Amino acid sequence: MAGTYRECDCTMGGGVVVVMGSAFSISLAVESAIRNINPLYVKAARIMGARGRVLYFRVILHASLPTLTTGLRQGWSFAWRVLMAAEVMSASIGLGQALMMGRDLADINRVMLVILIIILIGVLIDKFVFSFAEEQAFKRIGQ
Repeated sequence: MAGTYRECDCTMGGGVVVVMGSAFSISLAVESAIRNINPLYVKAARIMGARGRVLYFRVILHASLPTLTTGLRQGWSFAWRVLMAAEVMSASIGLGQALMMGRDLADINRVMLVILIIILIGVLIDKFVFSFAEEQAFKRIGQ
């Protein structure tokens, strides 16, 4: 029972660390995306009668979508690195634990395999999730 609590506590702590590692990057990206919207879009929407939610969801969010997806991509990369670091420091299962076991046993093959798996997972998620989302965002605004 105590082992289960410790694993749960470790996982929750890792989640907090991951969120802390990526939240600042994502918040800066959101601020930058909204700040760098072409002011003509907002002026034109206001002239056409857009106010409040309509202005935000139809104009501001739509115009900032490509930059937002880029910020999410960057935040994910920070979170991925933080997750790997947290696993190396405190996980009892997972890629970080396998990496540390390979180090402790001086098994360079295991270490290299785990590093390649980490890279492969990162590249696959980047290409199939974030590249696709970014491409769709650019198509949506016509760029």
